[in-house]
Amino acid sequence: MSLKVIEDACIGCGGCEFACPTGALTKTDSFLGLFAIDPFGCDDCGLCIPKCPVDAIVPAEGWPVCYGHGCPLSSNRLAGYQCDVWQQPCTTCGGPRWRSTADSPWRCPRCDDQRKVGCPKVRHLLDEERSAP
Repeated sequence: MSLKVIEDACIGCGGCEFACPTGALTKTDSFLGLFAIDPFGCDDCGLCIPKCPVDAIVPAEGWPVCYGHGCPLSSNRLAGYQCDVWQQPCTTCGGPRWRSTADSPWRCPRCDDQRKVGCPKVRHLLDEERSAP
């Protein structure tokens, strides 16, 4: 499940930020210091959910899930590959990079390896941009 923070419910305690292994949770610019989740930095691990005392972290409808349905890395063909979850996006296309083993370098599946598959979150963002007025 991709996640989002309900702004009206968030109390800005920071428990979620402390639990997040990817740094996807950050304070917003609001006076109250509420938190928001960067959907591209979030690897959908869910570690933040039980840390929220007011249950302000909920599934984000419509967003693809890392390693879930639609993610190429959920297939048997690419079993064992890891995604860097936008820690250092590809400088050409902006997508996340993959590697096949812990010793392998991070590479963009599209730009470096000429694969015809990529991250469904990138496709989701592009679809949203195309449908915006």
